[in-house]
Amino acid sequence: MKQKTLIERIKEIQIEADALIDRRVEELRAETNFSIPPPVLRRELEGKAWGCPCKQAAALLEKKQ
Repeated sequence: MKQKTLIERIKEIQIEADALIDRRVEELRAETNFSIPPPVLRRELEGKAWGCPCKQAAALLEKKQ
């Protein structure tokens, strides 16, 4: 079995991180009765952890612990 390259693993992690952020955005939208548009909520989350989606997802996961 061929081992995945670093770039393949990074791309997979980025997809997983984006999905995690999207789920959190939807949770926040539900908490606000869907009154805040998704891009606004996503920017708010991004502002808490500048950088790539991986850093933002890590920040969300660290809060849950």
